[in-house]
Amino acid sequence: MALVVEPRSEWQRFPAVDLQSLQELEDSIPHILALGIQLLETSGPIAVSRLPYADKLIGDPASGVIHGGAITTQIDNLCAVAMHSGIGYAVPCATIDLRVEYLKPATPGLDVIARAELKRITRQIAFISASAYHDEDDPIALASCTYMLLPERESTLRK
Repeated sequence: MALVVEPRSEWQRFPAVDLQSLQELEDSIPHILALGIQLLETSGPIAVSRLPYADKLIGDPASGVIHGGAITTQIDNLCAVAMHSGIGYAVPCATIDLRVEYLKPATPGLDVIARAELKRITRQIAFISASAYHDEDDPIALASCTYMLLPERESTLRK
């Protein structure tokens, strides 16, 4: 069952988010743009993205496998998107902790899909879980992420 979040008054001063506004935010982040990460879906506390396979992302030229750092970036970023989507507002945040467990290498030539879900949120802390995969039943990596909400900062999205 998906988490339902009651918006807090301190979050409501920030722009409301939807898939389009979150993709615009993604497109404003240079390293996300450079990696080519695309949001596929946002639905409440769940977000899904694609990291397109590209030669520039290969970590091991002998095997053609995408570098784990690119997948970690995809996961970290998507966890923030799931948090924003789940709370409904573009509240600034910072990663407190990110743990990624790689289960196997990505398959050369295939895009990596990631799915993140906001699991719990307090006044200041958000807890998100994620996975990266080609086939959702056979993940490449599993992750858990913790974010600190920073409502005292200004949002990079415009109202």
